[in-house]
Amino acid sequence: MALELNLTKNTNDAIQGTLGKYYARVEYKGTMGLRDLATHMHHHNTAFSKGIITGVLNDMVDCIKELALLGYVVKIDDLGLFKASVDANGLTLEQGAKITAGRGAQRSEEELTANIALQQFAVGSVKLIMQATGETTIENMNRDASLAFTSKTKALVKSLTGNDSDAPSLTPNPSPTGEGSGNSGGSNSGSGNNNGGGGNGDEEPNEN
Repeated sequence: MALELNLTKNTNDAIQGTLGKYYARVEYKGTMGLRDLATHMHHHNTAFSKGIITGVLNDMVDCIKELALLGYVVKIDDLGLFKASVDANGLTLEQGAKITAGRGAQRSEEELTANIALQQFAVGSVKLIMQATGETTIENMNRDASLAFTSKTKALVKSLTGNDSDAPSLTPNPSPTGEGSGNSGGSNSGSGNNNGGGGNGDEEPNEN
């Protein structure tokens, strides 16, 4: 079974060179919860019942969140590193400023100029993030993935280009670091507002 793709035309000119181009997006087939995952695992010739698997998975989720909020990085081999991260506020450290490690809205320069004693919060929000590891790194996912267009997208390509979308390519597969964007958008570069110093990322082109 292939990972099916749709093509979406970009109508946002905020990112130079992307206006009017078509970008691949994964056609998601649905959301599977823990019980669905337990059923899937049970059907893979495991000796454990769906109920036992569901219980273990529920406990794992609770424990990962608990440990992450204590500052640990939880590594699930060949899946990912789970850890807490923060969206950080920019703090003004001047005489008379009040600083807390708590969560809250970032103060504007205008507010602080008018009253430096306003409470400043170090963190805007706390979140759980996953960093792929082992068999789920980009290199391995690229190796293992089988890709295909949906029938709707095949028809779109045929109508706009006159060619079948599954025709053999005459050029090598492009590098995964080349132009393009994933489901969540283009570049993830930014500056200065998460744990590692990176920002929220560039805005992705609008989809229609």
